[in-house]
Amino acid sequence: MLRRNLLAAAVCAAASPAAAQTGPATGAADPQQSESRPIQPQNALEYAFLSALTDERMRPIFRRYLMETHVALALASADQNSRVRMFEIRPGFQAAAIFTSTARIDEVMGAGTPRIVISGRAALERLRESNVVINPGLVPMLTLEPEDVALYLATPGESSAGPTQ
Repeated sequence: MLRRNLLAAAVCAAASPAAAQTGPATGAADPQQSESRPIQPQNALEYAFLSALTDERMRPIFRRYLMETHVALALASADQNSRVRMFEIRPGFQAAAIFTSTARIDEVMGAGTPRIVISGRAALERLRESNVVINPGLVPMLTLEPEDVALYLATPGESSAGPTQ
């Protein structure tokens, strides 16, 4: 299922600009309001993410990095105990947004977007029963259904539930 979602996300994100929803790339309130654009990787997680698109051997490395490194999780409000912000990624598909860095959430949603920076494992623990999209509005992006989230969480490791910023 992961391979299907990863490939489907890559194909959808690479759709022609005419088919994409357009809007301002900076400060967009919703990832769907900006045109999908390719990232230039800035950290090990993003390099692994890009490599996993074309090299199946990189997928376990990407999963491990996602679980162990810090990611930015979009929140509904600035309150640290806020609920996770949900987005309609496509009609009828609500998902929480995880970004591979604070630069990515700033790029897609704006610098003032409420977020928490925690380990990928802690983010997925919070989202255990939810759909998740990693790097919405960017190429690559990845959608995970609750079953996929459970598979990621089955990866051995420890969770760091507290914020780092």
